[in-house]
Amino acid sequence: MHNPGNVAETAAVRSVLLELLGEVDELAERFVAALVQVVPYSDGAVERARLVADAVATYERVLRRLVQLPVPERLVELSRDVGRHRAGIDVPLAAVVTGTRLHFRVVWEELADRLPADALVTAVQLPVELWQAVEEHSADVQTGYHEAATALAYERDRDRRRIVEALLDSDGEDDELVGRAATVLGAARTDDVFVAVLPARTADSAADGAALVRRARAEGLHVHEWRGALVVLGSRRRGTWPLQGPGRPVVPAALREVACGVGPLAAGVARAPRAVRVAERVAACLGPGSAGPRRPAEAALDVAAHQLGAVREDVARDVLADLLLLAPPERARLLEAVDAYAATGSVAAAAGQLYCHRNTVLNRLRRTAECTGLDVTVPEQAAVLLLALRAWRQHEAADAAR
Repeated sequence: MHNPGNVAETAAVRSVLLELLGEVDELAERFVAALVQVVPYSDGAVERARLVADAVATYERVLRRLVQLPVPERLVELSRDVGRHRAGIDVPLAAVVTGTRLHFRVVWEELADRLPADALVTAVQLPVELWQAVEEHSADVQTGYHEAATALAYERDRDRRRIVEALLDSDGEDDELVGRAATVLGAARTDDVFVAVLPARTADSAADGAALVRRARAEGLHVHEWRGALVVLGSRRRGTWPLQGPGRPVVPAALREVACGVGPLAAGVARAPRAVRVAERVAACLGPGSAGPRRPAEAALDVAAHQLGAVREDVARDVLADLLLLAPPERARLLEAVDAYAATGSVAAAAGQLYCHRNTVLNRLRRTAECTGLDVTVPEQAAVLLLALRAWRQHEAADAAR
């Protein structure tokens, strides 16, 4: 077997190997005594009885392989089960592999003690075959470890998603849930939390959606699918960008070119659900041509109009009144002047923007007031008029999309 040209010495080696096969319990004890010196086994991560039982099966497999006896499938499966068990209790893979390779040393030391010196010298293939037998066991241990680690990672990721899902669906008043969510987010309960929501159409249409998620995670952001949208959460402890700018949250680089709704900076994890609901409402108002993030201050009129829901058209028709009865070209000219004035607050600036005389702007604003009873130059009336215009435009966009 080890040296086919010398039957006597082959027989001597085989005899010792068979002797060891009958002493696997003692080998296992010696192995465990050495193994517990390896971190983390030294802290009792695995019960001693389990370590001994695993080692007995390992020596039976290794020694049967060396004497060319059949290796039952149960022993191969036991090697894989060692890997699954160690992964399940979070023993690092490096420590597991170190442990499996200790088997070589234990067997080799026994062979060196029991074989005559000349037999040990001439059996040149013996250490190679012993190493191969131990490595076969080690490979199956690692296979089992990776199988279990993959399954555990999936389960843990699912548990983390459930915790975040529960937080987003909550009012933030469950202290235990807030604490668990803070752990998932890598934050303290009191940390400020950045919040953004990408509507479903944005997430679905992004050709590099997976790349976007990778970039966001690289910045320490947590990305979660929720109600068909993507929710992005970030905390100061994990983020690689400044959360707070002058009076408002700073948008991470991964989202600066992405159409999304940004919520107010949540003062603590418990307030994150409220901030997400704000961001969700902003995101719901993003049109097909939207580009880049929008904040509540930038989308307040759109959000207010959107919140009118089923009565949006009725409110708009009541406020805009005769304006909607005008021919489309005339109505467009009047609304163009209203939009320009609302954006600038100045008749002269609006005229410059529209490339017309300031009297033309004044006439159009006056005509709009005649049709609606609302003067856009009066702040309180302007708020009502602009809200109604947003509501009407949303209604038209919804009709066009149907």
